Amino acid sequence: MKSSQFIWRLVGITAIAAAVVLLFGFGYAVYDILNPSAASWQGSAQKPAHTTDKFTDRNEIGMTAIGDSLTRGTGDATGSGYVRGVAELLETKLQKPVRILNNLGINGLRADQLVSKLDETGIRYSLAQADVIMFTIGGNDLFQSALDQNFTSGEFEAEDLFRKVEEGLANVTDIADKINEINPDARVVYVGLYNPLADLEEMRELGNRVVQKWNDGVFAVLNRYPNMTLVPTLDLFQAAFAQYIGTDHFHPNAEGYRAISERIAQSFF
Repeated sequence: MKSSQFIWRLVGITAIAAAVVLLFGFGYAVYDILNPSAASWQGSAQKPAHTTDKFTDRNEIGMTAIGDSLTRGTGDATGSGYVRGVAELLETKLQKPVRILNNLGINGLRADQLVSKLDETGIRYSLAQADVIMFTIGGNDLFQSALDQNFTSGEFEAEDLFRKVEEGLANVTDIADKINEINPDARVVYVGLYNPLADLEEMRELGNRVVQKWNDGVFAVLNRYPNMTLVPTLDLFQAAFAQYIGTDHFHPNAEGYRAISERIAQSFF
């Protein structure tokens, strides 16, 4: 009899203990749902490759520009061009000196010629020293024939223009690869093309399509590198072509270069 009572008492105690554990577990689960604890970070502590640390930490920023007549500043009566304009704007934003190490712009330069220039010792040295590299290329590849004719003829074959786009983009790939090899840490900015034929009614639509295809192709090339950026200008000149274009109807005037400088400076922050 005593043995039977003991067994029933043991069963009762066990049942009560199980019920207490069950209630405790249920209560903890409810609390955890209502008050979730912070999850621990499982990712990498490494900083992303594209940061502004060098711009905020360094006492001075060095800038090198390379490319065609747009980098040279042709058409700007003040002589500033976009390069000096960007340097001035960044100095104001960063509150520190921004020094132009070299402006290596060459009038009439094509993409294939820039590929060769990037093998020259002096140019490689200048690019290697820079915190910021800016470049322009492509306008002569696409529209040099129009410039030679002073825009007096609208006889440009669409097929020929799009063929020039493909040929030029192959060289842009080499340009990006070489710049990355020379200085993989610099902030690299490519100034996108605008349409210099925008004031020719018979060429405006074709010119826009050609320039957009070029810019899209360059973006795809630069997008492989986290430190390279394409800054668009097509929309700037579409909105105010007469205001921004120079007397040769090909290069920007001082106001146009200033607008490009402001767009580039905005891309840094």
